[in-house]
Formats: sequence, structure tokens, C-alpha cells
Amino acid sequence: MARRLCGAEHYPEPLLAVAGYGLPGTTGRFPARPLSDQAWAALMDAALGNRVVGSLVASLDAGVLPATDQQAALARRVHRANVLRMLHLERELLGVLAVLAAARVECRVLKGTAVAHLDYPDPALRSFIDLDVLVRAEDIDTAAARLTASGFTRTLAEPRPGFDRRFDKGMTLIPATGYELDLHRTFVLGPWGVLMKPEQLWDDGEVFHIGDTPVRALSRRYRFLHACFHGALGDWPLRLGSLRDVAEMLPKLTGDGADVRAPAADWGAEAVLAVAVADSVRLLGPRPEGELARWAAAYRPSRREERWLDLHNRENKTFTAQALATLGVLRWRDKPAYVRALAMPDPRYVADRHTSVLARFGYAARQVRKGRGAPC
Repeated sequence: MARRLCGAEHYPEPLLAVAGYGLPGTTGRFPARPLSDQAWAALMDAALGNRVVGSLVASLDAGVLPATDQQAALARRVHRANVLRMLHLERELLGVLAVLAAARVECRVLKGTAVAHLDYPDPALRSFIDLDVLVRAEDIDTAAARLTASGFTRTLAEPRPGFDRRFDKGMTLIPATGYELDLHRTFVLGPWGVLMKPEQLWDDGEVFHIGDTPVRALSRRYRFLHACFHGALGDWPLRLGSLRDVAEMLPKLTGDGADVRAPAADWGAEAVLAVAVADSVRLLGPRPEGELARWAAAYRPSRREERWLDLHNRENKTFTAQALATLGVLRWRDKPAYVRALAMPDPRYVADRHTSVLARFGYAARQVRKGRGAPC
């Protein structure tokens, strides 16, 4: 089967031009006159969902995106509210980091917050609505316990003790103020989350500042690889803000891309790197120079890689289908614990969801079929 491509038809006009605005060599087509109010509302909703409101306002300010006075005022109000929320989240992040530091848990700030400060010319261009923090596998239980003691609540219980530390991507926790904190052990669910080697992420990283406080993120090559994982395997249709992260960092890598291709190959994740780079170029329109972009354009995923990509590149993707595919890449000594945790989890994990073991297996079978695109 061929890799499923996300085309321009998935986005309202002129969202692709907005999302790529300011990238070198982009040729996105902006309308010649203001959109109708209905089309503008659709564009604003899509810009919010794709985390590119900052680029929309930048293109407005530059005069390349025509809009009525009312439409422009609405966009700037939305952008201002976005920026205020991001500032609030950054203040909350400092509290999270203080809790983890007190527990002697080393961490790295991921995704929106870090990328906005380190990889964009202006942090306000990169929207984010939650917080993401990476901890080591051996520290995730301590981190979760300390955060829970400080007022956070897990959205989903652990299937069995030790599952977070050994198998899961991480967990989502919510404080009383209501935002989401994603505590990561690895980058993604599914086979690539098992095959990647998160212990390699813990180099010196890169520091940015929130106010006067230094905060440590991943080093650029691992930030780029994380952006590729999120861009290629995150939302469907593909989130343009995630592809914009890839496009922003791409020109700043070494010319031949060896610094990112080497770990991607070591993790068996060259397909993830290639399709994220290729899709960022295809949808956003930059014209990057260099061997990495040429390699990505020429890369053809294997049949297994196509199957794994297809677990993520669909609107009806499911955790259950990803979990079943994960079983195939686990070490033999880990398979029994993994199967037992998911087939016979602790009662808290299935509370209010399944009335019996038989009902759980029936649900799992339907979710596998749904996640593979088969009729349920």
C-alpha cells in the first residue's frame, strides 16, 4: 500500500500560505481580496487548531493577507488571548519544574514552549495550549507521585504498576487550574516509541529563559527529531504548526543532516524523519537546500513502515491498534507483562469503561479494526 498523503484539500484557503509565511522561498498563494466573513471564521478556527495564529497575524501585519478591519481586529484579539495564555502556562511551567527539582528529578522541556523560544524568531509566533516535560524512565513514578501530591490528577490510571516506566509514552496530568501537563518518557505511542532510545536524549541540551529563570530543553537535533515525530505521527489531518516546527529548524541543521539521520537510523525511524521533512516542504512550500531535504524527498518507506505510518495517519486512529503493533517489536521477555497489563489491567484502569473482561476484549477487537481502517 502507498503512504497516505495529507493534501491541501484538508485545509481551508489560504491556511497553507499562512502557515508557511516567513519561511525562506515559500510561494504560498494569498487571496487578492478579503475573504467572506464565513470563510474568515473557518480560517481562524483552522489557524487556532493548527497553532498558526501567530503566523496569520504576522501575514496580516505585513499586508500580504487581506482582511476587513473587523476581521483583522478579531485575529489580533485571538492572538493576544493566545499569548496571554502562553505566558500563564510558562509561569505554571516554572512551578512544575520546581516540584521536580525538589524531588531531584532531572527533566527537559519539550515542544511548544521550548521550540517557541529557541527556534522561532519571535516566541509569539509559536502557539501552544499545554505543557510537555520529559523525564527518565526510572524517574517517572517519582515525578508522577510528587506532582500528584502537589495537586495534579492523572487523566488515566496506570494499567498495572510499572507500565509507565517500561512501556508507555508517558501520562497526562491536570492541575486545579485546568491545563494539561504531558509527562513524557518517550516521544510517541506505538512501535517507534519502543524502538527509539530515549536514554540518548540526555545530553547537555540547550538552555532558554522564562523571565530570569534558566530552563533546559533538548539539544537542537533531538528537538528536531521530536518535531518530526509529532509532525508525522501526531494529528490527522497533519497539524501545520508541527510541520512549521520542522521547517523552522531544518535550515539550522548541519548541511548533510548526519546529526539527525544517525539517531533516526539507530532508532529505526528514518521513515518518520523523511516523511516529516518531505511533508513540511510539500505543504508549507519552503525550498530548503541541502542533502537532508533531497534525501527525504527520495525516501520510500518500506511496507512495514507504511503500515506503522498508517496507524497514525488516519482520523479514526486508536491506541488499541497501536498497542497491538507495539507487541511485535517488544523483547520476548517483555511481552508477557505487556499483554497482561493491557488484557487484565487493574480495576481502576477500566472503571466506568468496561463491565467485564469479555466486554473489554470485544471493545479491543473493534478498536483494532477501526484503527486499521476496517469496518467495525
